[in-house]
Amino acid sequence: MPLKDKKGSQSGRFNILDLLIIVAIIVLIGGVYIKFFTGQSKAAVQTTKVRYDIEVRNINKDFLDAIQPGDPIRDSVKGNNLGRVLDKAVYPASTINMDIESGRFVKEMVPDLFDVMISIEADAVVTPRDILVDGSDIRVGKKLFVKGKGYANTCFVMRVGLSQ
Repeated sequence: MPLKDKKGSQSGRFNILDLLIIVAIIVLIGGVYIKFFTGQSKAAVQTTKVRYDIEVRNINKDFLDAIQPGDPIRDSVKGNNLGRVLDKAVYPASTINMDIESGRFVKEMVPDLFDVMISIEADAVVTPRDILVDGSDIRVGKKLFVKGKGYANTCFVMRVGLSQ
């Protein structure tokens, strides 16, 4: 026997709105469960050793001395591991300026500064579209924000290849 309140209406019965709310809650809970607790298993991703070169321009002697083979390199923005320094090649820093008198561009050396090419080796996930090193996309021409032990700077990826 249904309960009646003082106004004479029945209480304790479900109407269609109550049913829709209950169904929506059940669907929401099921969706959350499927999204986070089932489905895709974390399959082992195969990594490949890659070697890539980055160029850092116009650095001083202290910065140059801080770069050591074997040291880890990280992305200074995201914090991702970008690999380990294999080697470095040092060149005198240069710039291209316009000679106002002749209207030609002239390459000039910059005193007390250096350009350095750093070779890095890392484990990467290589796909037909991307080379991903700890989530960072490595492509020729890409600007990276790197940091190592005692230094940080911007650089560009100059070369990418499989490690031998």
